[in-house]
Amino acid sequence: MEYYVHHVPGRLRIQTPFIHNNEDNAHRLCEYIRGITGVKSLDSHVLTGSVTIHYDPKCVNCEKLLCMLEKKGWFSLLHAKTNDEVIKEESEKVMEVAFKIAESVEGGIE
Repeated sequence: MEYYVHHVPGRLRIQTPFIHNNEDNAHRLCEYIRGITGVKSLDSHVLTGSVTIHYDPKCVNCEKLLCMLEKKGWFSLLHAKTNDEVIKEESEKVMEVAFKIAESVEGGIE
């Protein structure tokens, strides 16, 4: 499992191997996040290692939240993929398959 981050003001979604299939770690992380001033709500999914944090941007920002999680060792922004990177990688895979299919058709691509 890899790290992932997606952010829009007031909402931060991460995926982290720290909670992936680990209820105890998920509980610890969620309790910690709930204690941060400005956090309104959060959802976590242990099977996917995903946490979605809804927060008040007037009280706390994305960078602060990520920094706090990194200091605990629960997230790594350096190793995280963004939504744009995931879309690019998946699009490249689809195009590769499409090209192979087109090549296999009589006459290929012209």
